Parts: sequence; C-alpha cells; structure tokens
Amino acid sequence: MYDCHGRGGVARSVLTLAAQLAGRHDVRVVSLFASEQPHFPLDPRVELEVLLPGAPGARRRLARLPRPVARPETALRPLPSEEHLSQLTDRVLRRRLSRVEPGTLISTRPSLHLAAVRWCPSDVRLVGWDHRNFPTRFANPRQAALLTEVVPALDAYVVLTNADAEDYRRELPAMGTRVEVIRNALPWPPAEQPAPLAARTVVAAGRLTREKGFDRLVDAFAPVARDHPAWRLLILGEGRQRNALCAQVEALGLADQVLLPGHVDDLAPVLRETSLLAMTSRAEGFPMVLIEAMSQGLPVVAMDCPRGPAEIVRDGKNGLLVPDGDVAAMTAALRLLVEDEDLRRGYGARARCDAAQYAPSRVADDWRGLLDGLDD
Repeated sequence: MYDCHGRGGVARSVLTLAAQLAGRHDVRVVSLFASEQPHFPLDPRVELEVLLPGAPGARRRLARLPRPVARPETALRPLPSEEHLSQLTDRVLRRRLSRVEPGTLISTRPSLHLAAVRWCPSDVRLVGWDHRNFPTRFANPRQAALLTEVVPALDAYVVLTNADAEDYRRELPAMGTRVEVIRNALPWPPAEQPAPLAARTVVAAGRLTREKGFDRLVDAFAPVARDHPAWRLLILGEGRQRNALCAQVEALGLADQVLLPGHVDDLAPVLRETSLLAMTSRAEGFPMVLIEAMSQGLPVVAMDCPRGPAEIVRDGKNGLLVPDGDVAAMTAALRLLVEDEDLRRGYGARARCDAAQYAPSRVADDWRGLLDGLDD
C-alpha cells in the first residue's frame, strides 16, 4: 500500500482486513511510505514493513540522491496526486517485490497494480483492490490505459460496487481475470443499541475537498436551518476547502448553525450524539461514512453520486436517496427527517440492521472465499 499511517479510508480498510485475516493467515502489510503518527491501530499479529520510512512527501530523500535520480521519471504512470513516485520508489518497489515469497499479494492502487505485475515472481498470485470507482478511473485516459493493460494480468480484481464490476466486465470482455465485489468493512461492529437520535444535529464527515461536496450540503441545509433555528449541521474533517466553506457559511448567515470543528479520531461516539447523517459527495468509491453512521442507528440522506450510495441506501427504508446534484431535493429530504422524529427512528433502526452485512468478520469471510478460490 502507499501510506499505512494515512488518515484515509484505504489505510483503515487495509488494516481492518489485515487484522481479520491474521487469525488464519500469515499477514504482512508492506507500505511504501509511513507518516510519522499512525491513525489506525495495527493488530499485533500483523507484520508491518515500511519501505521508505517517513511521510510520502519525503523530498529530503530525493534531494540527497545524485542529480540524475533526484528528478526522476517513475515507470508506474502515476496520477498528479502521486507526485512522490519516482525512480527511487521504483527501485525500492522492484527490489522488494522481486523477492516476494509464494502466496498472494494484494495491491491497493493502479500504480501499485502495475508494479506488482511487472516485478513480482510468477508464482505469486496477484489481486488488485480498487478503492475508487470505474467512472472516475476511466475518465482519465492515462489511468484508463494503465488499467486496460494491468487488470487482465491480475488473478483477481476486487471492486466495491456491483456497478463497477459490471463496468469492468463490459470494458474488458476478453479478460480472464476474476472480478469480485467485496465491500469495505466497518472499523467496528454495529452498535448493540441504536443512538438515541435526540440531538438536533445533522452530521457530515470527510475531507474538506470539492469532491466531497460540502458546499452543496451547506446550500441544502440553509432553508432548513432558517425554519428550524434549534438545529445545527456539524461538518467533521479538514482540507483545503475549509476557508471557502467558512466563507460560504458566513455569507449565508449560518455561523451559529453550521460548525466545522475539524477532524475527529474517534467518530463513533460523535455519531451517537447526532440524529442523522447527510452526504453530498460528487464522487465516491464506497462511502464508508454512510455505513459507519448506519452502524450506530442513524438514518442517512445521500445524493446518488457515482458510486456507492445507491447500493447502500435503501430509499424510504434506512434513509433517503436523492438525485445527484439536486440541492432542492436534498433540502426536502433533510426537512422531512428533521421534522419527523418517528421516521428518523424507524429508518435508523433499519439502518443498524442493514449495517450488519459490513461487519469486519463478514467482509473477511468474503475475502477468505476469494483467496481460497485462487488456490483451487
């Protein structure tokens, strides 16, 4: 993986799965980088190997290399967000992957799938695990070309939604790669008792970036806030859009009702002190925040962005699903749940039951089934 100590969903999903598989398998997490402080626990049964200790932005290492290597071109066709891939990282990955012992290697992003295909021994089974969605991947011609080349060379490819699996099978009809849908697991079991849903608080959480669409949520909440001054919106997270969001909140006169307290390390107790979760992302791979809220018995309201919400939210049963980008529909859905406590509780109870399918042990069983099948 890229950074085992990152704050994002990939790091958490990898470490959660590793802990579950460690009961029956020898599990090692190999991370290209490791930020200074881990954000998620590592099971003591799982071995961690970091190839380049330090955060991904370890440019100091590059600066100390001879000039031809200090400004290198990686062979892994990175995205702009992978600016720290270089000849140095290629060399480290090639050295490590070339001596992977027989077994199964699971890679977590397209550039690492490519590294595995190029540099792993032929007796290693290769599984790609995609944490984004097909439309986002194939909207980038460079990444589409990489995946078109690499996915057929893998033994299995794991995606997060049925829609993504269908897209890959249609785009690459001749490939023999096994494409499987395995959801990400909750970081904790569903709560034994649902949240009380007594607080007059709508919660949202994620990186403060355009992709997460919190600007759309603030606009949707504004009419509800004006009609229900006791209610507030809590947006948890940090990111480069913080200043823009704060300015938007001020311009709408909502500074007392829309709060941005920053990132929280322990989300579950915060969720339990709210009454519903809202999500207005422009794109997702598999929105973990939805199933995390559901696991605590919160009803959810989500825009139907690509991908994930439509396969998690059962509209009118565990929450409400509105068309992607329809701010007015989002306002109406928020208003409905703000004004109807019985409806909130009914949706929340069903949400907690539905979240059981994402329990870590169940997701680990799906992975074991895939891995055992590769041995046949």
